[in-house]
Amino acid sequence: MAVRSSAQSRNLARKQRDKWKAKRIFSIRAPRNPWQYKKIGETIGENEEFIKGRVFQTTQQEFDGDFTKMHVKLNFRIVEVVNQDAITEFVGHEHQNDHIRRQIRRYRGKVDAVVDVITNDGYLIRLKPLIVTEGRATSSMKKIMRKKATEIITIFASTCTYSNLQKAILGSEIENNMSNALSPITKIRSAVIAKSQLLKTGVVSSEGPTLDEIHAAEIKAEAELKARKEAALSSTEDEGPTILEAAEAMESISEKASDDNTTVENNGEKDGVSSASIVSDVETDYSSMTVAELKEVLKELGKPVSGKKADLIARIIGE
Repeated sequence: MAVRSSAQSRNLARKQRDKWKAKRIFSIRAPRNPWQYKKIGETIGENEEFIKGRVFQTTQQEFDGDFTKMHVKLNFRIVEVVNQDAITEFVGHEHQNDHIRRQIRRYRGKVDAVVDVITNDGYLIRLKPLIVTEGRATSSMKKIMRKKATEIITIFASTCTYSNLQKAILGSEIENNMSNALSPITKIRSAVIAKSQLLKTGVVSSEGPTLDEIHAAEIKAEAELKARKEAALSSTEDEGPTILEAAEAMESISEKASDDNTTVENNGEKDGVSSASIVSDVETDYSSMTVAELKEVLKELGKPVSGKKADLIARIIGE
């Protein structure tokens, strides 16, 4: 059996291709209609074929900024790659399980269903509504509410396109319709589409801006933002000398004040009594001090410490 030398191993290691250097970064964009190729994330791939079919998941809060929908997860599947842009289609959404568990408590009723609908542009979607009642609901009430919710969803979806249905799912139109229709039956706590799933693609709409128009708009927005930053920076630089002059003026005033204080202190020291000691003599009540404390004061003043308390006080105040 031939043994490979260390030199041969090093040569083979150098010949191996670095896979990370071959990978590229692709921008993930939402569908053209109704989201106008909105950039929602990035992914890494070696070539276009490797990233097709990937499912990108994000929250609705990150997607449109609605913090009340932070528990909603959106799924987008990459269907096309154009240069560095990965175009996706909306394939469904779902509410997080922990959020659903928090909604369903004791003495509350839960009504769910599975509804398959076809939009007027040929998309087949599976929707799963979830209704939570404030109190307990009987089986007959649940049956009526399930039937009513199914009718509302079927009629609504069959009269709109898939793009309009996406807006309704992420918005509150369907939820409001269900709540208004089911409220006469019992008190409704929440009525939502807890999950949706795209089963079959229909006719893809060609409405909306093109990818080139989106790129041009993004470049224009970046240029405007850069111009605003430069204008703000230049205005700050213009105000700089004024601020510097004010700081220098304040510094000169503080230096002058410190010089005046130093002169006063020096004059007081020449007279043999400092201003601080004078103020302290006036403000201090020596009669309330102990003999030991009075002796400490006399030591600081350099005077004799013998005698009674009255003698010590008289010696301190100079009587």
